[in-house]
Amino acid sequence: MKSKNMIKVMFPFIALALLTGCATQKAVTTTTAVDLNSKVKSGQFVQRVNAFEVIFDSSWSMNETYKGSTKMKQEKDLLSLFDRTIPNLKLTAAERVFGKFNMFGESTTKLLYGPTDYAKSALTKASDPMEGNGFSPLDAALDGATADLQSQSGQLAVIAFSDGEDMEKYAPVAAAQRLKSAYGDRVCIYTVHLGDSGVGRKLMQEVADAGQCGFMAVGDDLSKPQAMADFVENVFQKQRPATGEKVAVIEEDVVGVKAQEAPKVVIVEPVTIEPNIQFAFGKSNIQSKYYNKIKKMADYMTRYPETKAAIEGHTDNIGTEAYNMKLSQKRANSIKNYLVSKFKIDPSRIKTTGYSFKKPIASNSTKEGRQKNRRATVMFSSTTK
Repeated sequence: MKSKNMIKVMFPFIALALLTGCATQKAVTTTTAVDLNSKVKSGQFVQRVNAFEVIFDSSWSMNETYKGSTKMKQEKDLLSLFDRTIPNLKLTAAERVFGKFNMFGESTTKLLYGPTDYAKSALTKASDPMEGNGFSPLDAALDGATADLQSQSGQLAVIAFSDGEDMEKYAPVAAAQRLKSAYGDRVCIYTVHLGDSGVGRKLMQEVADAGQCGFMAVGDDLSKPQAMADFVENVFQKQRPATGEKVAVIEEDVVGVKAQEAPKVVIVEPVTIEPNIQFAFGKSNIQSKYYNKIKKMADYMTRYPETKAAIEGHTDNIGTEAYNMKLSQKRANSIKNYLVSKFKIDPSRIKTTGYSFKKPIASNSTKEGRQKNRRATVMFSSTTK
């Protein structure tokens, strides 16, 4: 009788679990991915990462309704788009999941795929059967990734998809710090926040910040193919250096060069020079304290007329991407306009690009970090010897 009664009591919960599982098994929505292979073939970019691991959230909270579907559906759609956007690079890949994987077991984590040579759509196929169940031991998954990557050489990336919820009794930030401690500058941590929980988003930002490189992206933003392409590009590729180009050295921004030696020309791989030109919130006008630094740029370009400049504008993450894209472009243009109007530099020698908040150098979760991200960077180069 006791066993029969227990079955009667448990039946509604089992039925609910089965129904929930069915709800999460909707087919993945296929969105056309941006093809990044042309950029790889053109030589414009080079590979940044040799091995990477994806962490997939399969906890209870992922079954919650979100924008007419579930967060689990959002996660699977985003992972599929991520999978299909990765260009044809030689990569080692792994995928790990966290949640609960048997009726009476504790919340846990397990390896779904790899580490092995990356194959297109392998990540999607590995996570497709997953259903939301159990609590959210993201810390266990991060520790698992630390162990998974032990045999890998070169540069590493860990990308965690999660809503950041139900983690009060876990310590994912500490686990991210252990991961960083294990691999140092070899690893960057990226997080993709799912859903709209402010608490969850803050936690995922902190996990990304613990990696000291990498950043947090918002799942809703990455649903757009171009936004996902930008994300994938930032994780896996970097601008190709042109060996032997002449690069301007301004102040102490290049390690090993003293400030009093600038401006000068050295034969090195091109670097992005950080002249520390920052902007006030929502503004694109240049503050007078930076005029002398821009004059040094002009002096260099006047002294070496074959030199060209590439100016990048950046913002913090407050506001929409469209607003910040316009603002970042205005910031880059303001420096170009000053060089042209004040110092008569030929405008054809200056290229400007706005990147919105896609390339942060500090955490956007603090006032100080946001100020650092409101900036402009400059690269000077010449193809002549």
